[in-house]
Amino acid sequence: MKRRDFIHTGAVGAAFLSLNGLQAFSRANYSDENHAFCVQSERLIPIVYKVDVAVIGGSTAAVAAAVNASKSLAKVFLVAQEPYLGEDICGTYRFWPENEQPKHELAQKLYDQGIPTPMHVKRTLDKELIDNGVDFLYSSFVTNIITNSENEPAGIIISNRSGSQAIVAKTIIDATPRAVVARMSRATFTSFPKGKQRFKFIVVGNETQPLGLVDIRKIPEPVVFENQSYPVFEYTAEVDMKDGSFASFAEAEQKVRDLCWDANQVDSGDQIFHVPPDHMEGQKRCNKRDLDPYELDLKVFLPEKEKNLFVIGGCADITRESAEQLLQPLGLLIIADRIGEASALLASRSDTGSNLRVTGELNDSVPGDVGELLSGLRPSFNKGTVLAENHSLPVLGSYDVLVVGGGTAGAPATIGAARHGAKTLVLEYMHGLGGIGTYGLVGRYWHGYRKGYTHEVDMGVKALGGENPRKRALLGEWVFDWKIEYYRREIRKAGGTIWFGVIGCGAYIDKGKVKGVVVATPFGKGVVLGNTIIDSTGSADIAIAAGAGFVYTDDSSVAVQGSGLPYKNFNDFYNNTDWTYIDDSDMLDVWRAFIVAKDKFKGQYDVGKLPQTRERRRVIGDFTISVLDIYNKRTYPDTISIHITSFDTHGFTEDPFFALKPPALGGVKVTAYVPFRALLPKGLEGIIVTGLGASAHRDAMPVIRMQPCLQNQGYAVGWAASIAAKNNQEIRYINLKSLQKELVKFENLPETVLTDVDNYPPSIEMVKNASITVVNKLEGLEILLWDRQRAIPIMIEEFESSQNPQHKLIYAQILGLCNNDTGWKELQKAVDAYEEWDEGWVFKAAYGQFGASMSYLDSLIIALGKSRKIEVIQSISRLAIQLGPESPFSHFRATAIALETIGSTRGTKVLYRLLQLPGMTGHSMPDIQTAKEINEPVFSKKIIQPNLLDNIIRRNSLRELILARALYRCGDFNGLGERILIEYSNDLRGHFYRHASGVLEKYS
Repeated sequence: MKRRDFIHTGAVGAAFLSLNGLQAFSRANYSDENHAFCVQSERLIPIVYKVDVAVIGGSTAAVAAAVNASKSLAKVFLVAQEPYLGEDICGTYRFWPENEQPKHELAQKLYDQGIPTPMHVKRTLDKELIDNGVDFLYSSFVTNIITNSENEPAGIIISNRSGSQAIVAKTIIDATPRAVVARMSRATFTSFPKGKQRFKFIVVGNETQPLGLVDIRKIPEPVVFENQSYPVFEYTAEVDMKDGSFASFAEAEQKVRDLCWDANQVDSGDQIFHVPPDHMEGQKRCNKRDLDPYELDLKVFLPEKEKNLFVIGGCADITRESAEQLLQPLGLLIIADRIGEASALLASRSDTGSNLRVTGELNDSVPGDVGELLSGLRPSFNKGTVLAENHSLPVLGSYDVLVVGGGTAGAPATIGAARHGAKTLVLEYMHGLGGIGTYGLVGRYWHGYRKGYTHEVDMGVKALGGENPRKRALLGEWVFDWKIEYYRREIRKAGGTIWFGVIGCGAYIDKGKVKGVVVATPFGKGVVLGNTIIDSTGSADIAIAAGAGFVYTDDSSVAVQGSGLPYKNFNDFYNNTDWTYIDDSDMLDVWRAFIVAKDKFKGQYDVGKLPQTRERRRVIGDFTISVLDIYNKRTYPDTISIHITSFDTHGFTEDPFFALKPPALGGVKVTAYVPFRALLPKGLEGIIVTGLGASAHRDAMPVIRMQPCLQNQGYAVGWAASIAAKNNQEIRYINLKSLQKELVKFENLPETVLTDVDNYPPSIEMVKNASITVVNKLEGLEILLWDRQRAIPIMIEEFESSQNPQHKLIYAQILGLCNNDTGWKELQKAVDAYEEWDEGWVFKAAYGQFGASMSYLDSLIIALGKSRKIEVIQSISRLAIQLGPESPFSHFRATAIALETIGSTRGTKVLYRLLQLPGMTGHSMPDIQTAKEINEPVFSKKIIQPNLLDNIIRRNSLRELILARALYRCGDFNGLGERILIEYSNDLRGHFYRHASGVLEKYS
């Protein structure tokens, strides 16, 4: 269990209103009729970067400004909102410059081969920043501004899935489309005009849509890739907007998408394009229609009241015609160069000032407080803290059901709630719904329970596309953009609301009840209130921010299922990869994975936008599902979903049960039930968690993570939340049996759940019988380990009374794996009988890892080590010294586990010797250059698609880390264990960082 740094206090009555945060969400910019606020109490926010210039935005202009500032000797940091750079081109799909291409180095790199692919743009921009020493992050939103004693901008607060962090800067370049940082400062803006606003949206490959559009323009040059040509259409639509709030823009986006979609499209923009109708009042106004980027006075990009904040984009103090001209692809590069240089010069002549803080003023607020992660990106990055004073956040809306994450379970949850009468909002960071099955490009089921809502989804997606040739029915795949559109249409048809391009970055809590979600948007930070919060983030982000305990890789474990990032070409629906490990909640790790993926797949059209992770943070719920619950076919009175699949582990297992009785091979299915209690975070009201964030042991997750099952689970949870709203009650206390009856009618659940009771614990007769049958091919082992407290004394009796050596060894091995030393001499005798190692398990995280992940001898050695008898070290060492660099991974792991469990210095020399073998050390990834170099494709005769898979890189790192951990825990030798752990505590890969840091912290 792990609890992390967060802020969570009770109601504080009167609170403070932040001028900074409120101005970004001023009354012109948010639409809640009551103008309500929620309090964020005083807190310290970790500073992760101190720089000369902070650039906010991931556009080509932002990159150009950052690079030129760096070339002018400034230290620069860039914050990108999207999971890539080039949002002005790739995000809007505006790859075709309408004006003459400027004579600019970056323009030449982007367009040297004609119209570029998204992959080329994204990879080129990454390289520009990396080569010029500019640090940057993806998927982060500016949520506040830091000021000094003179009330001048001195940095920003950003929020992302790692929490909130501060970046201190002498100058700021705001390259966001709506000038969000400037709106948080003392800058003033013209009012946002009510009425019709014009938006453009680009779609590739579809047929022109005749209704409701102002203009349809066919781009003269089609998209051509791999000898396929696709027409491109730019649609222009007018949408009536009541204000400039994010909610209004979110609804406008949905209306535009309503008009433009058809089944033939093969791609489209992530974002709609819009020229801001309102603009900043600058230090100078330019009314010219045609601008010379070399001569234009930079004061039009400086707010009237700020001297160290530049605005690059359509909100500058220029005419709206000129703004549209500059917002053409590449139109801002020359100006960006000039602003980059000017900002560096300004920074060299100034400092950030004193008394840095996020300020606030008094205001009444809804009772409660904001809970959020405040541990920074990594402890080694933290450079002090910034005080954020008490202030209030605007309420952006209030709903019966608020779904955070519109992925595999979240989109169905939204539909389930909205269909059953609940006022429902879904918040989704991607610009579409469906998660791993759509943007994750895992567009095919692997087993799973396919009745109920999943059947409806499958039929609905097929019907949406009709008999279109893009259908892949024979392969069991779906057209991923059809599924995205199916979910979107069903939510809107049911009356639900959709916000794309936002994240839930915190929880609003009052006395143990989660009353809302803190939302980071392109317009700033606010709170959305809800009767029930459905946390479908996949990592229990909101529950954890609210204070829930959770389980993840830590000092005790580095086992995790394999991850990947796919490439994406036209009509790709299934690019399932497994070549790395990715911690979704670690923004440095996500950054590393996206950069490396673009190098691995550099010849493809595009790269995926969503990490393909199979294992994430899991909340500690009212009930935790164990491996033994599944393998004993445990039933519950409160079953909410059924899961059927083979045990697809994508790595190695940890539960002792699998050391003796490995999961079956891929064709054998396992059935598991998930109780409602496993989705309810312990100690919290008003919130429920779906999907991979559920409360379960990590070895249970391969059975309960399959897409069809989670679609059904999400729909059921959404339905449950609607019942809670209708009855004005907490979701924990709804009449679940009544809901189960409806779910049975819908075939979401089998009828048996209506009469199921909890079949745990097993009767004493079952335990006694299993203690007798277990010597026959381990029959009944799952029962013995299910109820260890009663089983261990019975097994000890059987061991001591048995005269059969083979039976005694079986009892000894089971007892040993349960940390009981009764049979240690039998185990030692069995190990000593081996002259050399048995076959062992070669590390395999990628496809096809079914069955055992250790050999029989490995399990004997681990059981022997758990006796904690120093006398057995010689037996283990005798075999360990036979290992070489190419020996199976499982033998190294077994040796390490056994010796570190004993924990004697007598084990250090053999561990040290193993680490001295050729190629055993030096596999950490401390920086992005190392990560890029080490992840070159690994070719093997056994691997058909070398770019999609990798086992060697992870094996090398895991082997080194596990041996170093054991060496360190045994007392270390020549400081080698500690040195290696320190190296991995700085690894860009989040799981290795978490494990190494945890070991160093616990055993220091």
